[in-house]
Amino acid sequence: MPPSRRRRLEQPREVVLQATLDAIAEDGLDAATMAALGRRLGISGGHILYYFGSKDRLLVETLRWSEDRLGERRRELLARAEPAFDRLGAYVDLYLPDGRADPRWTIWLAVYGRSLGDAEVLQAGHEIERVWAADLGVLLGEGADAGEWAALDARGREDFTVRLHGMLDGFALQIVTGAPGVRRAERVAHALAYARLELGVSG
Repeated sequence: MPPSRRRRLEQPREVVLQATLDAIAEDGLDAATMAALGRRLGISGGHILYYFGSKDRLLVETLRWSEDRLGERRRELLARAEPAFDRLGAYVDLYLPDGRADPRWTIWLAVYGRSLGDAEVLQAGHEIERVWAADLGVLLGEGADAGEWAALDARGREDFTVRLHGMLDGFALQIVTGAPGVRRAERVAHALAYARLELGVSG
């Protein structure tokens, strides 16, 4: 495909995905209808539907696009010349939602709610999770190489990742739904306290 045509296709797609994320952040998931997005963008809702096929597909593509951008930030944070445990703290902070109704996590919840009946949606979620897990595995290896904690074999890295991500997913649900008495900073501290204990990091 000629480069000029690719640019014409990619730019509108990114604009629609950003508008979807903005609409969810401002008005909530239910308000992000094709018609509402069309009004926001100055195009017909039918055009958006034709381009993406369904609202579910639009949500999945918005999530993938959002995660791609977040992945760039994550890789930048993990590449910093800092102790591995400090970078683990940045990883945890980036993983959790910013607050109640965080648009990325709102889409995550919607995607998982639809995943039982849609193999493509389920696959998209698993692909995103694998990227996070892979980056964490690299960080765990770097921390061991630097002597910050004992080396973990492949099973140990997998077990730690499953437990940490399970904890973070539970905390994320509390944060994004605005559970009473839940403070994001405390949940970050709990996750890092677990990591210190599990990895044998002093301090």
